[in-house]
Amino acid sequence: MAAMRESHETTPGQSGASRFGKDAILTFGLLYLAWCVSYMDRAAITFSAPAMLRDIHMSPTEQGFIVGIFYLSYSLMQTPGGWLADRFGAKAVVLAGLVAWSAFTLGTGLVQSVAALLAVRLLFGIGEGVFPAASLKALYDAVPARARDKAPSALMSSNYFGYLIAPSILLPVLAWMGWRWTFYVMSGIGFATALLVLLLAPKGSAPSRDAPSAPKGAGVLRALRLPGVTRLMATWFLISFINKGLESWMPTYLLHERGVSLKEAGVLLTLPYAAATIAALIGGWAMSRWFAQREERFISLCVVISCAALLAMAYCSSVLAVVGFETLLYFFKTLVFAAVLCLPGRFLPQDIAGVGYGLINFGGQIAGFVAPPVIGTVLSMTGSYPAAFLTLLVAGVLALALNSALGRFKNPAGKLMTFGADNHGTV
Repeated sequence: MAAMRESHETTPGQSGASRFGKDAILTFGLLYLAWCVSYMDRAAITFSAPAMLRDIHMSPTEQGFIVGIFYLSYSLMQTPGGWLADRFGAKAVVLAGLVAWSAFTLGTGLVQSVAALLAVRLLFGIGEGVFPAASLKALYDAVPARARDKAPSALMSSNYFGYLIAPSILLPVLAWMGWRWTFYVMSGIGFATALLVLLLAPKGSAPSRDAPSAPKGAGVLRALRLPGVTRLMATWFLISFINKGLESWMPTYLLHERGVSLKEAGVLLTLPYAAATIAALIGGWAMSRWFAQREERFISLCVVISCAALLAMAYCSSVLAVVGFETLLYFFKTLVFAAVLCLPGRFLPQDIAGVGYGLINFGGQIAGFVAPPVIGTVLSMTGSYPAAFLTLLVAGVLALALNSALGRFKNPAGKLMTFGADNHGTV
C-alpha cells in the first residue's frame, strides 16, 4: 500500500517539507477513511451499550468485560499484524483487517446472549487487530522521510474524527431502528471501504528482501532493543487506560447518572472528540516547533494538564462542566498520543517498522482490555463515578512519574534525536 519511493526520500540536511506524491496522498486518504470506519465501529457498541444492557441483560461488570475482551484480542494481534505487513506488504494486511472486522460487526448485531457477544467481540478484535500496525507501516513507506515523524499524528486525527461523526450517523439509526441496526449499517460501511482499498490503493513497494527468511522473533527482539520502544509502550498504556475508561463509560454515565437524553448525549460527546481531532492534527508539528529535543517536557506538560482536568471531572456538579473538562482532557491526552506515534518515525528501521509500531500500539491497546472491567468493578463496588474518575487519575500520575524519571529521548547511538534526521542507527 505504500507509494513509490524514488521521489520521497530526502537527506537530513534538506530544509522544508518534501513534496507528497499522488500515491502518498491517496494512501493517506484511504487509511484515514479506514481508521474513521474503525472508530465508528467502536462507537457503535459504546452508544448501543445502554440498550444492550436491557436487551441482553448485562451487568455493569459484564459490559466492561465485553468491551475489554475486544481489546484483549485486538492488542495481542498488534505485533503479528506489523510482522505480517513487514513480510507480505501492508496493503494485503490492511484489506484483510477491513474485511474481517466488517464481518464481525455484522455478527455483533446478530447475537442473542452475553456469551455469544463475548465470543463475537473476541473474534472482532483478532480481525481488526492486524490493521493498526499495517496501516502505520503503509504510511511510513508512503510519505517522505522527513514527514515520518509528523504524518502519524495527522492520521491519528481520524480516530477522533470517526468518533466525532459517529453520533450523527449511529444515533438516528439507534433511535429509529434499534441497536442491532447500528451494527448492520456499520458492517455495510466497512465492506464498502474494503472495496475502495482493493480497487484504489497503490500496490506498494515490495517487502524487505530479508523479510521472508527472517524469523518473527528476530524482528521483535530488534525492535525491543531500540531505545524508546518500551518507554512509549508503557506511556501509551497508562494514558490509554484513561482514554479507554472514559470511552467505555461516559455515555452510560451521562444517560444513567446525569439523566441526559440520548440526543443530548450525542451532542455533548462530540465536543471532546472535536478537541482531540484538532490536537492530533497539530500534535506532531507543535512538538517539533516548540519542544525539539525536549519531547519529554512536551509529554509531561500535557499529562499534568490532563490529570488536572480529570480531577476536576470527579467533583463537577453540572453536566456542562464535566463535559468541558473532559474536552480539555481529550485535547491534552491526545497530544501525548501524538508524541507516542510520531517519535517512532525517527528511529524505526524500515524493515521492522511494522513490528515496532505493533509493539508500541500493543501497550496502548492492552489498556482497553484492562480499563473497562476495572472501572466497571469500581462502579459495582462503590456506585460512585467520582471514584471511577479518581481510579483513572492514578494512571495519569504514573505516566508523569515514568516520563520524568527517564528523561530525554535518544537514538540508538545515544544521541538526542532531531526531527527529519536519520536517527535509525544500527540495530
